[in-house]
Amino acid sequence: MNSALADQLEAAVTALATHGALKDRLSTAYCNHLESIDVQDLPLETQQDFAELSKAMHAARVLPGDSVVRASVRKLSNEEAHRYAALIVRLYGAEMLHQNQLETTATATTTTLRAAARDGATTRAAAPLAALLALEGGGGSARPKHAIGG
Repeated sequence: MNSALADQLEAAVTALATHGALKDRLSTAYCNHLESIDVQDLPLETQQDFAELSKAMHAARVLPGDSVVRASVRKLSNEEAHRYAALIVRLYGAEMLHQNQLETTATATTTTLRAAARDGATTRAAAPLAALLALEGGGGSARPKHAIGG
């Protein structure tokens, strides 16, 4: 599980849920929690949306003493700010779903492997005995040589 990614997305959603102006919360969420995310770390179905968000957060010309993200967010319309905030929440939800699917798959695989190991234990124990009997019997007989009267 990539808990660092999940933690970053959760922290971004939490920053969006605090009080204050939406554009300030959006800027804080992106700068403090999302800017360092590599798009390749996200589930495939959300990579394009995140790339769009990142591009939008780096679109404005920076004034001295300002950051590109703050300048970009300031230039967003209120509708765009709402759309990007909602996108961050959807990214978090998609990551949680992805993590849940990975955990479910891992649990099913572990259960299958344990069952196979348990069911195969008898076969593994019998295999060396059968090989030993075949060697001692000269290949043609499963009985040991000393059991033959001769």
